[in-house]
Amino acid sequence: MTALILLCMIADPWADNSPEVHYGEGGGYGQPFYPENILGPPDPAATPYFPSYGENNLLTPGKDGWVVVEFTDNSIIDGPGPDFTVFENVLDTGSGYFQECAYIEVSQNGLYWVPFPWNGTTLEGLAGLMPTTGADPTNPAVSGGDLFDLEDIGLNWVRFVKLTDCGDSAADGGLFDLDAVVAVNWSTGIEEEEARPDPFCVTSPFSSTFTVLTEETGTLYCYTADGRNAGQWQVDGTQTTISSSGLPQGVVFFVLNRCTASAVRLLN
Repeated sequence: MTALILLCMIADPWADNSPEVHYGEGGGYGQPFYPENILGPPDPAATPYFPSYGENNLLTPGKDGWVVVEFTDNSIIDGPGPDFTVFENVLDTGSGYFQECAYIEVSQNGLYWVPFPWNGTTLEGLAGLMPTTGADPTNPAVSGGDLFDLEDIGLNWVRFVKLTDCGDSAADGGLFDLDAVVAVNWSTGIEEEEARPDPFCVTSPFSSTFTVLTEETGTLYCYTADGRNAGQWQVDGTQTTISSSGLPQGVVFFVLNRCTASAVRLLN
């Protein structure tokens, strides 16, 4: 009991570690200060009209580059409303927002990744849309930033958040600059043994291919929102990479062996 109380006392809502980063074209701003510049709370001096700008506060993965942050002393959990917030240095120009976007994937164990659905034309579902207000970063009602709800992708908890610059896949203003990832709903004591896809997950289905991770063998079906079959493939119970060519635009559902579990994505 004493150890549990101590763990709760030292846990906090900020990302604690960054185990991986991959720089794309134009990336590397903030690299001398990585990973400390993207851990902890967002820049406290940032406001919509004067966003964060220093290398000690931001990291730019570059075109199609990506970075992973990890919560080591707790886990983000699915609670009331949004569960975590991503802070970028979005500028309020007075006539709109200057936006540089990334898509978000989450994982319980850093191996199996589940993406949040997004749209590269409307920018819906991406990070890098809303400015930081400078108010309490743990309160989504006032914090600004971009809000994500685990209920949208059917997960109860995660420890890892992966942020990938959209490159040419989104109609945004340029390269994504990460400030911080902050948990809104979080808890300690979640066992890592629970971290597994159930029964499968589709990773990063936003380019020319997507990958299916599963312990089952069978048929993966793809359906459009109105129920039309858009494709089907055999999966072998480990990892299967499938071409995205020919898939329709809009929302599609992936269903394994006609079970009720499915993954959803938005195509450009």
